This record gives sequence, structure tokens and C-alpha cells, in this order.
Amino acid sequence: MNSTKNNSKRELITFFTLTYGLSWTLFFLGHQTDILLIILLGIWAPSITSLILTGYFYKKKGVFQLLGRFKRFKIRWYWWLLLLLLPASIHFTGRSLWQIFYFGELSPAILPVSYWLSAIIPSFLIAGFGEELGWRGFALPRLQRHFSPILASLILAVVHLLWHLPTYWMGEGIHNVPFIYVLAFVFPWTFIFNWLYNKSEGSMIFAVGFHAISNASLSIISFFPKDSEVPITPELLTNWSFPIELGGQYLMVCFIYFLVATMVIIEGKFNQVNIDIP
Repeated sequence: MNSTKNNSKRELITFFTLTYGLSWTLFFLGHQTDILLIILLGIWAPSITSLILTGYFYKKKGVFQLLGRFKRFKIRWYWWLLLLLLPASIHFTGRSLWQIFYFGELSPAILPVSYWLSAIIPSFLIAGFGEELGWRGFALPRLQRHFSPILASLILAVVHLLWHLPTYWMGEGIHNVPFIYVLAFVFPWTFIFNWLYNKSEGSMIFAVGFHAISNASLSIISFFPKDSEVPITPELLTNWSFPIELGGQYLMVCFIYFLVATMVIIEGKFNQVNIDIP
């Protein structure tokens, strides 16, 4: 048992190291050459690295077992409903509460349905498939073998968040609010995501789906400042002062995420985890 835990810890450290190295190198090269494909490969690095390491440590059988988690779709209907509706519902609730509180009226602007597919499909192909074989498929089960579900989620949130750091210099791919605000978003979002992934019994299609729908919901029900008002720059990393009219909606959405994450931890049997390796 100790040998297995030690092995999984080495695998975890190797995964994080290689993923950061590969992603950040490709981000730099893609930004310098202005070649989008190189940047996309950097985004795909978590999944690419997870497949390479699974093949190295567990051979062909391990790769098939990892990919076999995409067949786990026999999940109770209400989990699928949460997958589809929870991110957008949180975004809509937080934005609406802020509008009522700050402006005294509700203007529930939602992009037309025709836009949804143009937002969801790229989210599946880029963030969903590109990242989730790594974060939830490879890293989370190993983290949950070594740490409590809460600590495992905290670690994964930090690793995932810091992985995005180069995007501040690239001017794209991160929320255009101060970095400290993004902390308030990523931590509760990760707790909710990990909880749903564990409830799906480690379904990779569920993990890919939630990440993709979450990202698409950021566009469909936007609560960010306008890009023309707040461009993504390195200054956001150290910006502690931000106009309330620009960041209020974002913080209210974060607050709703925090409430939902708290409910999940207290009432959602958060300690029931999936530790499938590979």
C-alpha cells in the first residue's frame, strides 16, 4: 500500500512539473511567433502529459483504462441536470442580484441560442478535452489518495490557477479582473467541480462536459468588465484597487459560488471520492 502511494505521489509531481514546463514553453513560443496552433497545444498539455505518463507508468492497458472512463455515462439524471444548468444558473443569479442591488433594476441580457453552440463547441475541444484528462483524470484521483477531499481540492485549485499565469502576458485566456478576484472564483468552482466529478464515479465525459459548459457559460451569461475597459495585462496580477462598477458583478457571482461550494461541502457527502488510477 505504501509503495502504491509513493508511486502515485511521484507520478503526481512528475505530471505537474511536465505539464507546467510543456504548457508554459508552448505558450511562450506561440505568443512570440503568433501561431495559434502552438498556443492550443499548450492548452492541451495537461491531457497530452497525462496520456504520455499513463502510457509510461501503466503501458497500453493503463491508457485504455484512463480513456475507458469516457464510457462512464450511466449517471443519475439529476447529476446531468446540474452539469448542464449549474454554472449558468450561478452566473445568472449572481449577476441579477448585483443588478438589483447596484442599479435597482434587472436587465437579464442573455446571448441568443444561436451563439451558444459557437461558445460550447470550442470549449469542449479546447478547455474540456485539452485539460480534463490531466486535472480530473490524472491529478485529482492521486491527490485524493494522499489528502483529504478538501485539501486535494485546494491543491488542485492552486495548481490549475497558477498554470494560467502566462495568459496575463499573452493578453487572453483568463478573467479580466484583478488576480485576487480570480482566486475568489477558482476555489469554490473547483470544489463544486470535484464534487460533481466524484459523484459521477470518475466519468471523464462528465468532467470534460462540466469544464466546457462552465467556460461557455462565462460567455453566454457574461459578468466581466468589457475588454475595452479592462484589457488582460500583467498589471492585474498586482491590482488591489478596482472600481466597484467594473468588478461588482464578478464578486457577486463569486459569492454565489462560495455559498454553493459551502453547501456541497457540508451537505453533499464531500468525503465520497473517486481514486481510480490509472
